Amino acid sequence: MRFNHFSIIDKPFEEKLADLHALGFKFETQFSAKRNLKNWLLHAPIDLTTLAANGKQDVLAFLNSDNDLTWHIFYAISLQLLDFVANFEFQLTDSLDFARSVNLPLVDTTCDLSSENVLSAIYLLMNTRRKNGMTLVEHWVSENLLPLDNCYHFFNDKTLATFDTTQLIREVVYVESAVDTQNRGTYDLIKVDIIRPKFDGKLPAIMTASPYHFGTNGVANDKKLHDMTLTLAEKPLGIIEISDTKLALKTYPKTELPNSETTEHFTHTWTYSLNDYFLARGFASIYVASVGTRGSDGFQTSGDYQQIAGVTAVIDWLNGRARAFTSRQKTALVTADWATGHVAMTGKSYLGTLAYGAATTGISGLDVILAEAGITNWYDYYRENGLIRSPGGFSGEDLDVLAELTYTRNLDAADFLANNTAYQKQLADMSQSLTRNSGDYNSYWHARNYLPNADKVKADVLIVHGLQDFNVTTSHAFKFWQALPKHVVKHAFLHQGSHIYMNNWQSIDFSETINAYFTAKLLARELTLDLPPVIWQKNTVAQSFESLATFGAHDIERLTLGGACEIASFDNHYSADCFDSYSQNFQTFKADLFENKANAIVIDVPISKNMRINGQIVLDLRVKINDTKGLLSAQILDFGKKKRLNNVSSILDIKTIDRGRNFMLDDLNELTMADKPYQVVTKGFLNLQNRKRLTERVTVPKNEWLSAEMRLQPTIYELTSGDTLRLVIYSTDFEHTVRDNREVRYEIDLEKSRIFVPTPTEKEKNDN
Repeated sequence: MRFNHFSIIDKPFEEKLADLHALGFKFETQFSAKRNLKNWLLHAPIDLTTLAANGKQDVLAFLNSDNDLTWHIFYAISLQLLDFVANFEFQLTDSLDFARSVNLPLVDTTCDLSSENVLSAIYLLMNTRRKNGMTLVEHWVSENLLPLDNCYHFFNDKTLATFDTTQLIREVVYVESAVDTQNRGTYDLIKVDIIRPKFDGKLPAIMTASPYHFGTNGVANDKKLHDMTLTLAEKPLGIIEISDTKLALKTYPKTELPNSETTEHFTHTWTYSLNDYFLARGFASIYVASVGTRGSDGFQTSGDYQQIAGVTAVIDWLNGRARAFTSRQKTALVTADWATGHVAMTGKSYLGTLAYGAATTGISGLDVILAEAGITNWYDYYRENGLIRSPGGFSGEDLDVLAELTYTRNLDAADFLANNTAYQKQLADMSQSLTRNSGDYNSYWHARNYLPNADKVKADVLIVHGLQDFNVTTSHAFKFWQALPKHVVKHAFLHQGSHIYMNNWQSIDFSETINAYFTAKLLARELTLDLPPVIWQKNTVAQSFESLATFGAHDIERLTLGGACEIASFDNHYSADCFDSYSQNFQTFKADLFENKANAIVIDVPISKNMRINGQIVLDLRVKINDTKGLLSAQILDFGKKKRLNNVSSILDIKTIDRGRNFMLDDLNELTMADKPYQVVTKGFLNLQNRKRLTERVTVPKNEWLSAEMRLQPTIYELTSGDTLRLVIYSTDFEHTVRDNREVRYEIDLEKSRIFVPTPTEKEKNDN
């Protein structure tokens, strides 16, 4: 394994000593280093009889001997405390070399073993991750190093698990939003699940907004899926006019009601393990599903600012600016008298999407968002450059399909009777507005685009996104990163996985890093964490992360596609049997496509030097087709058999991460290496009628050469000298696009076509 630590905060020696003293470890700097080491080990929650100091002595024998302490002995003991197995995983006489091989954080081992140096080494070790995915200090706290006193304790400016999770308060409130999505003449109520530890003071909140939280309607979802076997439509020419409508809030009278305690409670519910981690550390967990979901009012408006308003209403309530009721009958008010008003938002996919949306309202009280694989423009999720494009793995899905999945009020029979007829009318209107006949951007999609409101963001923005995520593609993270004003604090974690969480990986201290950040932002403490702008997982080796200056480099490397007068071509049409086979299993199509067995132009470009892609690869293509409508698809591969990272994490150990004190146990995961014939680097799609710009539909002159620029999905990817970059250009993609089987021939003038690859400038390289 390999450690990657970003959460460790460098502190003056006096503060290190104070942190250690707060844990119950008393040191005297006038004592010898060995005596202080002995004092530390004797007071730690460990069985010293199981540890060895060197090849001849166990730890107790060494501590009671006259033998001198060396750095080899110190780190031999340390590695065992981190759960590495002596004699099998490392040799006691070779501890330093092994420690360096796993990138263990080390003090300067060329310095003498003074008390101060050894105590600094102990402090650093306490902040180091064990093999089980917990830092040593957190592991020991889970083993009762500190009492469960429901008070805040800090180590290295992070909160510790000292809140009793066996006594959690679980309550339900109904927050009054500022919207009326059914036009009933009353504000929609939003059901909210709250889980909070007992505490004498006020607590900050970590909120996850998920329309899936109270269930999903899979039956309605599956019935609504669209048939992707369609002929590409030829669109009328002209400019698409976009109206920028603002959310109009209505004003309704509010009746006076008495205050009361919460009356509705719950036992079990879905929770995000990162939120569970913070529950044990003195942060409340809030789960909200917003309008149109089970237990709430309203219709599912699917990503617009009405749905966002249903989320931000909860932040308003936590800050005393909105009302909440003890039940849907609205008989009594309930206040968040336990809340400080400081809020962070977390979550992946739709959850991260609503975090992005909430941040773009500029709402007061939202201090930081952790948006993981979130959507920042709903058009870019279901469309691309004038084309219908299904998210990776979800062919036939569209926004109206997702609405059916998440309109869970229909799961309650009484709600179905009262509201389904009106809801189905709204759903039909949505289906009409989605432009499935054209794939065009329009005002409906514009109302679900958060990017124009990025200038309103006040919260710090932490972005997490998988560079192999072709469900919520990397363009969402990249465009939001680029759109944020300079004064907004932003950081990105870019891993090599697909649409997955990374908070329980072995190789990176992600949870502890977020702990340091949330502790500062939500508990009004100084942010001492020195976090780089971008933390990027290398694609060439396992368990390796690197600090980068930015997402999106500024130098351009130009690669040519062919020689003088070189023309390549492919046909769009497949035989009936082949078309049916690819339609039934797009994985078969992808395998044939990448291995040059499908209808495509395949160009292998040898890489003669080490190259790091950082940003959007652009294809500048000279194209001719024998029709007046067409689509282009392109993928770039790192081609050639070698070991590469899997894009889905594997379980290394079951239920080994303790999120509190024998509270919620999480699996230890990691992206592992495997032999692969190729790796997708990026991909992109384009309707040739939208080749000028998204909001303009132009002609496709039959049998005439035209220029088409394709911006592919942003990525950061490293190629080494001797690698092969494989460019695949084709039309119908059986995973993503409409399955158009017309007899159309595409030609590409390779001499006049180029690949433009963004690479870091010298300054950007030096800033890493």
